[in-house]
Amino acid sequence: MFRPSYRRKEGDGIFYFDRNETKAHITIGILGCHPGAGVTQLAISLSTYCASRRRLRTACLELHKRSELARLIPESALADSIHRHALQCSKAADTADTSKAEFFHFRLHGVDYYPNLAPDAVPRLLNMGYDYLILDLGSLNESAAAEFLRCDRKIVLGSLALWKTWSYEEFFKQFNNFTNLGEGYHYLVQVGTFQNHSVFSRQHSISMQEVPFIKNPFHIEKEHFLFFDILLSFYSL
Repeated sequence: MFRPSYRRKEGDGIFYFDRNETKAHITIGILGCHPGAGVTQLAISLSTYCASRRRLRTACLELHKRSELARLIPESALADSIHRHALQCSKAADTADTSKAEFFHFRLHGVDYYPNLAPDAVPRLLNMGYDYLILDLGSLNESAAAEFLRCDRKIVLGSLALWKTWSYEEFFKQFNNFTNLGEGYHYLVQVGTFQNHSVFSRQHSISMQEVPFIKNPFHIEKEHFLFFDILLSFYSL
């Protein structure tokens, strides 16, 4: 388990994060209650925070078919990424050992992004030296639910707008038979939705947070640090 430590900079009261070695990776699954919930935006933001602010070895895995992460590939890196991937696959084919084939990915702001990844690829990536693996699971469906339940920490993202509250209710119906919905879960709601999330959270005996408005998922502002630390369980609610 990753254990953060802090040191005080000489001459002031600011604490800076020191990364300790991890004994195990931590997987964080992000699942939307409905399409367009903002899962990819949150996955990128959280990955950026892990890599840039917390200096953690971070991978962001896209486990749905919309291939949104592929649109982030810098043009300068696209040809090189495709060439390396093809070369690695050809070497694996020559040796009849496809387990050595490298998964197609690219690096951006210190994060390794794996677009359009098949769920059966996840076990191999767990052993590739990452501290945190952020899983972008898209919206609720059977295959996403299965992978979501395997994650160490689970983030549920939805809306409490009057015409979308049903989607959060549907999540509780589907997952109620699997596990205790308290421990290991973070329930998030989009900022500015009409229904007061405190009322909804009391009805379901859960804690909920609003996702702050993040202008740029590749640059996390200081006022959002605590929000992401809570998601990483450096602090508790």
